Amino acid sequence: MNLSELNFLKIVVKDHPTRDLKLEYIEKQDAIGVMVLDEIGEKTLLVDQYRPGTNSHLLEIPAGIIEDGETAQSTLERELREETGYTIEDVEVIYESDTPLASSPGYTTEKLYLYIVKLKDNNIKPLELKLDETEDLVTKWIDLEELGKIKTDMKSLLAYHMYMNINKK
Repeated sequence: MNLSELNFLKIVVKDHPTRDLKLEYIEKQDAIGVMVLDEIGEKTLLVDQYRPGTNSHLLEIPAGIIEDGETAQSTLERELREETGYTIEDVEVIYESDTPLASSPGYTTEKLYLYIVKLKDNNIKPLELKLDETEDLVTKWIDLEELGKIKTDMKSLLAYHMYMNINKK
């Protein structure tokens, strides 16, 4: 594959504003991440999928790119349905970031909107997943304390610590 065949990354080179340097970075759409909790707040639903950046499968919170014409909220609704089988009507939003966080500002323009949602009832049965052609994942409920031990995915750890901080209040 050559660089002209990239689907969702655009490599950009620009001049440094104060020094005679060329800066390289990746232009990428913003994204959302959503921590899904059970009704009690003791378990979280993660997706298990292969990630080429780590050359391994990772357990992480569901997430997705904000596509053209979408808002962070509409992407939340779409990704929740696609990757978990739950709909926005099945959950209560208990946290949403008002501004996106720069995920890695040294090399990409991508920013992340973070959501934490809780099932309204543990008896709600998820619909069948609606994965797109680039996705190959399965969902897995784990104890919330186990999420705090996962060290390979920053958005999942951030969501965990944010939720734990919310619960302290």
